[in-house]
Amino acid sequence: MDEESRRRRTTRLEAALWIVLGVLAFLAKDNPDLVYPQALYLFLGLLASSLGTSLAVRLAPRTDWLHALGLTAGFASVAALQEWSGGPASILWALYLLPLFTAAILLDGRAVAWTAAGACVCNAALYAAAPGPWSPGATFELALKSAVLAGAAGAAWLLARSEREAGARARRQRAVIERLEREIRAETETRERERELTSIAAGGAGAAHDLATPLMVVRGYARIHLDKGVDDPELARDLKRIDDAAAFCQNLASGLLSRAGGPASARRLDAAVETALALAEPILRSRRVSVEREYPLEDLSVMAAPQAIERVALNLVGNAAKAMPSGGRVRVSLARESRDGRDWALLTVDDEGPGLAPEIMARLFQPFATTRAGRGGTGLGLFASRETARRHGGDLTAENRAGGGARFVVRLPAVASTAGSPA
Repeated sequence: MDEESRRRRTTRLEAALWIVLGVLAFLAKDNPDLVYPQALYLFLGLLASSLGTSLAVRLAPRTDWLHALGLTAGFASVAALQEWSGGPASILWALYLLPLFTAAILLDGRAVAWTAAGACVCNAALYAAAPGPWSPGATFELALKSAVLAGAAGAAWLLARSEREAGARARRQRAVIERLEREIRAETETRERERELTSIAAGGAGAAHDLATPLMVVRGYARIHLDKGVDDPELARDLKRIDDAAAFCQNLASGLLSRAGGPASARRLDAAVETALALAEPILRSRRVSVEREYPLEDLSVMAAPQAIERVALNLVGNAAKAMPSGGRVRVSLARESRDGRDWALLTVDDEGPGLAPEIMARLFQPFATTRAGRGGTGLGLFASRETARRHGGDLTAENRAGGGARFVVRLPAVASTAGSPA
């Protein structure tokens, strides 16, 4: 239970107890030691001071002096009750214990000490105002009552402090346990993900090895007809596309088998993107998707492994086309950006689709997260694309466009353009 809950519970119990005492006082109105209606009014005043203290605790939980002031007002009511119920001999002095216990629970050590002193002073004032000479018995009785009040307040405060410290230790232990549970869950998820990715890598390497021979056959037949010469220009163009696509797949397979994809070199970004757009032409045409290009006048180059940029751009353009089954427009733009003292090359792909739902956005780049489950989507394309961008010192981010659709931005370190940069 936290400190605020403890305060609320204590003040409720105290208010309820004072109400019960007020009822008992009314029922005991025939007691000759009680002077009515003064005693009943004082009980009501005691109840009012208790409720006032409870209100102060709720409205100003950290203002201890205000709580102590309310409790001291209660002590004054108790002293008056003693006066109207038999004077120093009244047994109602025990009522001091109730607000003292409340103070011990709610206040710190200094405030409790001042509150206990107030109770002792109120009780002593009653003895001092009593008529007649001061007797040794009165001194002993006053000292005994003061010792009881002070001892009860100290014992209650020590018990309350021990309970608070035990509660704080329990909360710290719960926090440690919860943190360890989170770390264990995160580590378990990481291991599961690594296991899945290892399985995917092994399967991909095997598939790449198995595809090498069929791809060689496809390229071989395409090259045979191209080398012989084809009279139909459209057929020649299609054969060239088949050869280029098969060569691209061979490079992908080689990258999977080598795990490095070959050495990185400076590559023109627009040339790599144009290669990806040429490979994506069939899906763009089948879905009636047009491409709008926006390239800078300057050459924009990045350091990249062979086929790396093409794979990323092809995946982003393909996803954009699949997000628009009824047709639309894909905007591909390149730009240079200066940030953190470095030059960055930006590849941005915008589509006019429905955009990304919040539940998908939260796990967009996780393995197997896809919006096309059961329709050919594996949820690995964006994950692999971001890993490729990060492996090259950049990143891949996504957002929803203000006017509708999604935007994917690839950010890579820009390098000085080289005239002979390979495309």
